[in-house]
Amino acid sequence: ANTCYDPNFPGAWYLPGTTAAMKVGGYVNLSIVNSFDPMLIPDRFIAGSIPPDGESPAGATEGTQVSAQQTRVNLEYREQSTMGEIRAFVEADFQGSGDTLRLRHAFGQFRTILAGKTWSTFMDNNAQPEEVDVEGINGQVLLRNSQIRWSPHFGETFNMKLALEDPATDIYDGEGQRGAFDLVASLERVPLGALGMWNYRVGAILRDLKAIETNQEGQQVSGETIDTTGWGFTTGGRQPLTWWAEDDYVLWQLTYGEGIGHYINDLGTVGGGDAVFDPKGKLRALPGFSGYLSYMHRWPLTWRFFNGFPGVMRSSFTLSWVDIKNFDFQDDSAYNQTLRASMNLIYNPTKNIQTGVEFLWGQRKNKDGSEGTATQLQFAMRYIF
Repeated sequence: ANTCYDPNFPGAWYLPGTTAAMKVGGYVNLSIVNSFDPMLIPDRFIAGSIPPDGESPAGATEGTQVSAQQTRVNLEYREQSTMGEIRAFVEADFQGSGDTLRLRHAFGQFRTILAGKTWSTFMDNNAQPEEVDVEGINGQVLLRNSQIRWSPHFGETFNMKLALEDPATDIYDGEGQRGAFDLVASLERVPLGALGMWNYRVGAILRDLKAIETNQEGQQVSGETIDTTGWGFTTGGRQPLTWWAEDDYVLWQLTYGEGIGHYINDLGTVGGGDAVFDPKGKLRALPGFSGYLSYMHRWPLTWRFFNGFPGVMRSSFTLSWVDIKNFDFQDDSAYNQTLRASMNLIYNPTKNIQTGVEFLWGQRKNKDGSEGTATQLQFAMRYIF
Protein backbone atom coordinates (compact mmCIF):
# COMPACT_ATOMS: atom_id res chain seq x y z
CA ALA A 1 0.00 0.00 0.00
CA ASN A 2 1.14 3.55 -0.69
CA THR A 3 1.72 5.31 2.62
CA CYS A 4 1.13 8.65 0.92
CA TYR A 5 -2.39 7.80 -0.22
CA ASP A 6 -4.90 10.60 0.38
CA PRO A 7 -8.61 9.61 0.23
CA ASN A 8 -9.41 13.23 -0.70
CA PHE A 9 -7.18 12.96 -3.79
CA PRO A 10 -8.33 9.76 -5.58
CA GLY A 11 -6.75 8.79 -8.88
CA ALA A 12 -3.50 10.67 -8.19
CA TRP A 13 -0.04 9.44 -9.19
CA TYR A 14 2.37 9.39 -6.27
CA LEU A 15 6.03 10.17 -6.86
CA PRO A 16 8.23 7.42 -5.30
CA GLY A 17 10.14 8.47 -2.23
CA THR A 18 8.21 11.74 -1.82
CA THR A 19 4.97 13.04 -0.36
CA ALA A 20 4.01 14.61 -3.71
CA ALA A 21 1.20 13.49 -6.00
CA MET A 22 -0.19 14.65 -9.36
CA LYS A 23 -3.50 14.13 -11.12
CA VAL A 24 -4.73 14.79 -14.65
CA GLY A 25 -8.44 15.49 -15.12
CA GLY A 26 -11.02 17.13 -17.32
CA TYR A 27 -13.56 16.09 -19.91
CA VAL A 28 -14.31 15.93 -23.63
CA ASN A 29 -17.51 17.85 -24.39
CA LEU A 30 -19.59 18.13 -27.56
CA SER A 31 -22.41 20.69 -27.65
CA ILE A 32 -25.11 21.17 -30.27
CA VAL A 33 -26.92 24.51 -30.00
CA ASN A 34 -29.94 25.44 -32.10
CA SER A 35 -31.10 29.07 -31.97
CA PHE A 36 -34.69 29.53 -33.13
CA ASP A 37 -34.24 33.32 -33.21
CA PRO A 38 -31.32 35.59 -34.25
CA MET A 39 -28.67 36.13 -31.58
CA LEU A 40 -25.41 38.04 -31.75
CA ILE A 41 -23.60 35.16 -29.97
CA PRO A 42 -25.39 31.99 -31.18
CA ASP A 43 -23.16 29.19 -29.80
CA ARG A 44 -24.53 29.62 -26.23
CA PHE A 45 -27.38 31.48 -24.56
CA ILE A 46 -26.47 35.08 -23.70
CA ALA A 47 -29.63 37.07 -22.99
CA GLY A 48 -27.75 40.35 -23.50
CA SER A 49 -27.00 39.36 -27.12
CA ILE A 50 -30.69 39.23 -28.12
CA PRO A 51 -31.48 42.07 -30.59
CA PRO A 52 -34.74 44.06 -30.24
CA ASP A 53 -37.72 42.84 -32.28
CA GLY A 54 -37.67 44.17 -35.81
CA GLU A 55 -33.91 44.76 -35.79
CA SER A 56 -31.34 42.54 -37.47
CA PRO A 57 -27.88 43.84 -36.58
CA ALA A 58 -24.84 42.56 -38.44
CA GLY A 59 -23.68 39.24 -37.04
CA ALA A 60 -27.05 38.20 -35.56
CA THR A 61 -27.74 34.64 -36.71
CA GLU A 62 -30.00 31.70 -36.00
CA GLY A 63 -29.60 28.01 -36.78
CA THR A 64 -27.36 25.27 -35.42
CA GLN A 65 -23.84 25.50 -33.98
CA VAL A 66 -21.75 22.40 -33.19
CA SER A 67 -18.64 22.74 -31.05
CA ALA A 68 -16.19 20.83 -28.85
CA GLN A 69 -14.54 24.03 -27.56
CA GLN A 70 -15.87 23.43 -24.05
CA THR A 71 -13.50 20.46 -23.66
CA ARG A 72 -11.31 20.97 -20.59
CA VAL A 73 -8.05 19.59 -19.25
CA ASN A 74 -6.49 20.23 -15.86
CA LEU A 75 -3.45 19.28 -13.81
CA GLU A 76 -3.34 19.26 -10.02
CA TYR A 77 -0.30 18.87 -7.76
CA ARG A 78 -0.27 18.26 -4.00
CA GLU A 79 2.63 17.84 -1.62
CA GLN A 80 2.68 17.29 2.12
CA SER A 81 5.28 19.41 3.92
CA THR A 82 6.12 19.76 7.59
CA MET A 83 4.22 23.07 7.61
CA GLY A 84 1.15 21.89 5.73
CA GLU A 85 -0.15 20.87 2.31
CA ILE A 86 1.03 22.65 -0.84
CA ARG A 87 -1.42 22.62 -3.74
CA ALA A 88 -1.23 23.90 -7.33
CA PHE A 89 -3.97 23.69 -9.97
CA VAL A 90 -4.03 24.66 -13.67
CA GLU A 91 -6.99 24.26 -16.06
CA ALA A 92 -7.62 25.29 -19.65
CA ASP A 93 -10.32 24.83 -22.28
CA PHE A 94 -10.33 25.34 -26.06
CA GLN A 95 -12.44 28.49 -26.27
CA GLY A 96 -9.58 30.69 -27.41
CA SER A 97 -9.52 32.10 -30.94
CA GLY A 98 -9.41 29.30 -33.52
CA ASP A 99 -10.04 26.55 -30.92
CA THR A 100 -6.80 27.41 -29.12
CA LEU A 101 -6.20 26.86 -25.42
CA ARG A 102 -7.63 29.45 -23.01
CA LEU A 103 -6.56 29.66 -19.38
CA ARG A 104 -9.40 29.11 -16.90
CA HIS A 105 -7.67 28.50 -13.58
CA ALA A 106 -4.07 28.79 -12.40
CA PHE A 107 -3.47 29.07 -8.66
CA GLY A 108 -1.38 27.82 -5.78
CA GLN A 109 -2.52 27.28 -2.22
CA PHE A 110 -0.66 26.85 1.05
CA ARG A 111 -2.64 26.45 4.24
CA THR A 112 -4.99 29.46 4.38
CA ILE A 113 -3.41 31.49 1.54
CA LEU A 114 -4.39 31.18 -2.14
CA ALA A 115 -2.79 33.15 -4.99
CA GLY A 116 -3.53 33.03 -8.71
CA LYS A 117 -6.57 33.00 -10.99
CA THR A 118 -9.74 31.15 -9.99
CA TRP A 119 -13.40 31.77 -9.11
CA SER A 120 -13.97 35.16 -7.51
CA THR A 121 -14.47 35.25 -3.75
CA PHE A 122 -17.69 37.19 -4.53
CA MET A 123 -19.11 34.06 -6.24
CA ASP A 124 -21.08 31.26 -4.52
CA ASN A 125 -20.01 27.87 -5.90
CA ASN A 126 -22.29 25.83 -3.61
CA ALA A 127 -25.47 27.51 -4.89
CA GLN A 128 -24.77 27.20 -8.61
CA PRO A 129 -27.58 25.49 -10.60
CA GLU A 130 -26.62 22.73 -13.03
CA GLU A 131 -26.91 23.84 -16.65
CA VAL A 132 -26.28 22.32 -20.08
CA ASP A 133 -25.57 25.81 -21.42
CA VAL A 134 -21.85 26.53 -21.05
CA GLU A 135 -22.55 30.26 -20.60
CA GLY A 136 -24.44 29.86 -17.35
CA ILE A 137 -27.14 32.02 -15.79
CA ASN A 138 -27.41 35.70 -16.74
CA GLY A 139 -28.03 37.03 -13.22
CA GLN A 140 -25.41 34.95 -11.44
CA VAL A 141 -22.19 36.30 -9.96
CA LEU A 142 -19.81 34.34 -12.18
CA LEU A 143 -16.20 35.37 -12.79
CA ARG A 144 -12.72 33.88 -12.70
CA ASN A 145 -10.39 36.54 -11.37
CA SER A 146 -6.72 36.92 -10.44
CA GLN A 147 -6.49 37.35 -6.68
CA ILE A 148 -4.77 36.73 -3.38
CA ARG A 149 -7.13 35.20 -0.82
CA TRP A 150 -6.94 34.52 2.90
CA SER A 151 -9.32 31.96 4.44
CA PRO A 152 -8.94 32.23 8.23
CA HIS A 153 -10.39 29.53 10.47
CA PHE A 154 -13.85 30.55 11.64
CA GLY A 155 -15.42 27.66 13.51
CA GLU A 156 -16.45 24.24 12.24
CA THR A 157 -19.57 25.21 10.29
CA PHE A 158 -18.51 28.49 8.69
CA ASN A 159 -15.99 29.56 6.04
CA MET A 160 -14.65 33.10 5.94
CA LYS A 161 -12.71 34.46 2.96
CA LEU A 162 -10.98 37.81 2.41
CA ALA A 163 -9.45 38.66 -0.97
CA LEU A 164 -7.82 41.37 -3.04
CA GLU A 165 -8.85 40.79 -6.67
CA ASP A 166 -7.90 42.16 -10.10
CA PRO A 167 -9.47 45.65 -10.26
CA ALA A 168 -10.41 45.78 -13.96
CA THR A 169 -13.05 48.40 -14.92
CA ASP A 170 -15.59 47.61 -17.66
CA ILE A 171 -17.15 50.73 -19.22
CA TYR A 172 -19.35 51.69 -22.20
CA ASP A 173 -17.99 55.08 -23.24
CA GLY A 174 -14.34 55.04 -22.26
CA GLU A 175 -11.16 53.09 -21.72
CA GLY A 176 -11.32 51.10 -18.51
CA GLN A 177 -8.23 51.31 -16.30
CA ARG A 178 -7.11 49.20 -13.39
CA GLY A 179 -7.97 50.68 -10.03
CA ALA A 180 -6.16 50.19 -6.75
CA PHE A 181 -8.13 47.16 -5.60
CA ASP A 182 -11.28 45.06 -5.54
CA LEU A 183 -11.71 44.09 -1.89
CA VAL A 184 -13.99 41.08 -1.38
CA ALA A 185 -15.22 39.35 1.78
CA SER A 186 -17.58 36.41 2.26
CA LEU A 187 -18.97 34.28 5.05
CA GLU A 188 -20.59 30.93 4.32
CA ARG A 189 -22.35 28.30 6.35
CA VAL A 190 -21.12 25.04 4.83
CA PRO A 191 -23.14 21.81 4.46
CA LEU A 192 -21.72 19.34 6.97
CA GLY A 193 -22.79 15.75 7.68
CA ALA A 194 -25.67 15.59 10.13
CA LEU A 195 -26.42 19.26 9.58
CA GLY A 196 -27.79 18.38 6.16
CA MET A 197 -27.24 19.76 2.66
CA TRP A 198 -28.37 23.34 3.24
CA ASN A 199 -25.92 26.22 3.13
CA TYR A 200 -26.16 30.00 3.27
CA ARG A 201 -23.71 32.67 2.19
CA VAL A 202 -23.27 36.45 2.25
CA GLY A 203 -20.61 38.42 0.42
CA ALA A 204 -19.55 42.05 0.00
CA ILE A 205 -17.30 43.89 -2.44
CA LEU A 206 -15.68 47.33 -2.55
CA ARG A 207 -14.25 48.48 -5.89
CA ASP A 208 -11.98 51.28 -7.10
CA LEU A 209 -13.21 52.08 -10.64
CA LYS A 210 -11.03 54.09 -13.03
CA ALA A 211 -11.50 55.05 -16.71
CA ILE A 212 -10.53 57.57 -19.39
CA GLU A 213 -13.43 59.14 -21.31
CA THR A 214 -13.61 58.69 -25.11
CA ASN A 215 -15.84 60.18 -27.80
CA GLN A 216 -17.95 58.34 -30.38
CA GLU A 217 -14.87 57.84 -32.58
CA GLY A 218 -13.05 56.15 -29.70
CA GLN A 219 -10.64 59.05 -29.18
CA GLN A 220 -9.73 60.20 -25.69
CA VAL A 221 -11.53 63.39 -24.64
CA SER A 222 -8.98 64.76 -22.17
CA GLY A 223 -6.69 61.86 -21.36
CA GLU A 224 -7.44 62.32 -17.66
CA THR A 225 -8.09 59.23 -15.54
CA ILE A 226 -11.35 59.60 -13.59
CA ASP A 227 -12.29 57.36 -10.70
CA THR A 228 -15.31 56.46 -8.60
CA THR A 229 -16.26 53.82 -6.05
CA GLY A 230 -18.21 50.64 -6.68
CA TRP A 231 -19.78 48.44 -4.04
CA GLY A 232 -22.14 45.51 -3.75
CA PHE A 233 -23.68 42.76 -1.64
CA THR A 234 -24.72 39.25 -2.56
CA THR A 235 -26.54 36.52 -0.67
CA GLY A 236 -27.69 33.05 -1.62
CA GLY A 237 -27.80 29.44 -0.68
CA ARG A 238 -29.10 25.94 -1.17
CA GLN A 239 -31.97 24.37 0.77
CA PRO A 240 -33.27 20.78 0.55
CA LEU A 241 -36.98 20.38 -0.17
CA THR A 242 -38.96 17.16 0.28
CA TRP A 243 -42.45 18.08 -0.94
CA TRP A 244 -41.84 16.38 -4.32
CA ALA A 245 -38.91 14.05 -3.64
CA GLU A 246 -36.36 13.54 -0.87
CA ASP A 247 -33.29 14.51 -2.91
CA ASP A 248 -34.64 17.80 -4.30
CA TYR A 249 -33.38 21.25 -3.38
CA VAL A 250 -33.82 24.90 -4.23
CA LEU A 251 -30.97 27.32 -4.98
CA TRP A 252 -31.08 31.12 -5.04
CA GLN A 253 -28.97 34.25 -5.21
CA LEU A 254 -29.70 37.98 -4.88
CA THR A 255 -27.09 40.62 -5.75
CA TYR A 256 -27.31 44.39 -5.55
CA GLY A 257 -24.75 47.18 -5.92
CA GLU A 258 -23.24 49.96 -7.98
CA GLY A 259 -20.39 49.37 -10.41
CA ILE A 260 -20.34 45.56 -10.11
CA GLY A 261 -21.45 44.59 -13.64
CA HIS A 262 -18.03 43.04 -14.28
CA TYR A 263 -18.93 40.30 -11.76
CA ILE A 264 -22.46 39.56 -13.07
CA ASN A 265 -22.37 36.94 -15.81
CA ASP A 266 -24.47 38.55 -18.56
CA LEU A 267 -23.06 42.05 -18.06
CA GLY A 268 -19.51 40.71 -17.92
CA THR A 269 -19.99 38.92 -21.26
CA VAL A 270 -21.75 41.78 -23.08
CA GLY A 271 -19.40 44.36 -21.58
CA GLY A 272 -19.61 47.89 -20.24
CA GLY A 273 -21.66 47.15 -17.14
CA ASP A 274 -19.59 48.91 -14.47
CA ALA A 275 -19.92 52.63 -15.16
CA VAL A 276 -20.59 55.43 -17.67
CA PHE A 277 -19.43 59.01 -18.10
CA ASP A 278 -22.06 61.72 -17.66
CA PRO A 279 -22.17 64.87 -19.86
CA LYS A 280 -19.90 66.70 -17.38
CA GLY A 281 -17.19 64.03 -17.63
CA LYS A 282 -17.93 62.49 -14.23
CA LEU A 283 -17.65 58.70 -13.93
CA ARG A 284 -20.93 57.26 -12.62
CA ALA A 285 -21.19 53.70 -11.29
CA LEU A 286 -24.22 51.84 -12.72
CA PRO A 287 -26.73 50.56 -10.10
CA GLY A 288 -27.81 46.97 -10.73
CA PHE A 289 -29.92 44.19 -9.22
CA SER A 290 -29.68 40.56 -10.30
CA GLY A 291 -30.51 37.10 -9.08
CA TYR A 292 -31.98 33.69 -9.77
CA LEU A 293 -34.19 30.98 -8.32
CA SER A 294 -33.66 27.36 -9.31
CA TYR A 295 -35.29 24.05 -8.39
CA MET A 296 -33.42 20.74 -8.85
CA HIS A 297 -35.39 17.49 -9.01
CA ARG A 298 -33.90 14.02 -9.09
CA TRP A 299 -36.01 11.62 -11.17
CA PRO A 300 -36.54 8.16 -9.61
CA LEU A 301 -35.29 5.56 -12.06
CA THR A 302 -37.69 3.06 -10.50
CA TRP A 303 -40.51 4.69 -12.45
CA ARG A 304 -41.86 2.49 -15.23
CA PHE A 305 -40.67 4.94 -17.90
CA PHE A 306 -37.09 4.80 -16.56
CA ASN A 307 -37.14 1.18 -15.37
CA GLY A 308 -33.83 -0.50 -16.08
CA PHE A 309 -31.91 2.77 -16.58
CA PRO A 310 -28.66 2.77 -14.60
CA GLY A 311 -27.12 5.89 -13.12
CA VAL A 312 -28.62 9.25 -12.09
CA MET A 313 -31.15 11.49 -13.84
CA ARG A 314 -32.16 14.99 -12.71
CA SER A 315 -33.64 18.28 -13.94
CA SER A 316 -33.17 21.94 -13.04
CA PHE A 317 -35.82 24.63 -13.56
CA THR A 318 -34.30 28.11 -13.36
CA LEU A 319 -35.49 31.71 -13.61
CA SER A 320 -32.95 34.55 -13.59
CA TRP A 321 -32.83 38.30 -14.18
CA VAL A 322 -30.58 41.36 -14.46
CA ASP A 323 -32.00 44.85 -13.93
CA ILE A 324 -29.94 48.02 -14.50
CA LYS A 325 -31.07 51.47 -13.36
CA ASN A 326 -30.11 53.58 -16.37
CA PHE A 327 -29.21 57.26 -16.14
CA ASP A 328 -31.22 59.77 -18.21
CA PHE A 329 -28.18 60.72 -20.28
CA GLN A 330 -27.46 57.17 -21.49
CA ASP A 331 -28.19 56.12 -25.08
CA ASP A 332 -31.64 54.68 -25.79
CA SER A 333 -30.03 51.37 -26.78
CA ALA A 334 -28.36 50.94 -23.37
CA TYR A 335 -28.82 47.58 -21.62
CA ASN A 336 -31.71 47.87 -19.16
CA GLN A 337 -32.96 44.39 -18.30
CA THR A 338 -32.69 40.71 -19.22
CA LEU A 339 -34.77 37.71 -18.22
CA ARG A 340 -33.80 34.08 -18.69
CA ALA A 341 -35.71 30.84 -18.06
CA SER A 342 -34.44 27.30 -18.60
CA MET A 343 -35.33 23.68 -17.96
CA ASN A 344 -33.17 20.65 -18.59
CA LEU A 345 -32.81 16.90 -18.29
CA ILE A 346 -29.34 15.60 -17.41
CA TYR A 347 -28.44 11.92 -17.27
CA ASN A 348 -25.34 10.09 -16.04
CA PRO A 349 -25.41 6.36 -16.86
CA THR A 350 -22.02 6.23 -15.08
CA LYS A 351 -20.02 8.88 -13.22
CA ASN A 352 -17.75 9.31 -16.26
CA ILE A 353 -20.43 9.83 -18.93
CA GLN A 354 -22.97 12.65 -18.95
CA THR A 355 -25.55 13.77 -21.47
CA GLY A 356 -28.11 16.54 -21.27
CA VAL A 357 -30.74 18.50 -23.16
CA GLU A 358 -31.95 22.00 -22.26
CA PHE A 359 -34.59 24.44 -23.48
CA LEU A 360 -33.92 28.15 -22.90
CA TRP A 361 -35.97 31.33 -23.29
CA GLY A 362 -34.68 34.87 -22.84
CA GLN A 363 -35.59 38.51 -23.22
CA ARG A 364 -33.53 41.69 -23.47
CA LYS A 365 -34.99 45.15 -22.85
CA ASN A 366 -33.24 48.43 -23.67
CA LYS A 367 -33.49 51.84 -21.98
CA ASP A 368 -36.01 53.11 -24.57
CA GLY A 369 -38.34 50.16 -23.91
CA SER A 370 -37.50 48.21 -27.08
CA GLU A 371 -37.15 44.50 -26.42
CA GLY A 372 -36.51 41.19 -28.09
CA THR A 373 -36.95 37.54 -27.18
CA ALA A 374 -35.18 34.35 -28.25
CA THR A 375 -35.29 30.61 -27.65
CA GLN A 376 -32.66 27.89 -27.90
CA LEU A 377 -32.45 24.13 -27.65
CA GLN A 378 -29.13 22.65 -26.54
CA PHE A 379 -27.72 19.13 -26.35
CA ALA A 380 -24.38 18.12 -24.81
CA MET A 381 -22.44 14.87 -24.48
CA ARG A 382 -19.54 14.69 -22.05
CA TYR A 383 -16.85 12.08 -21.34
CA ILE A 384 -15.16 12.76 -17.98
CA PHE A 385 -11.63 11.58 -17.20
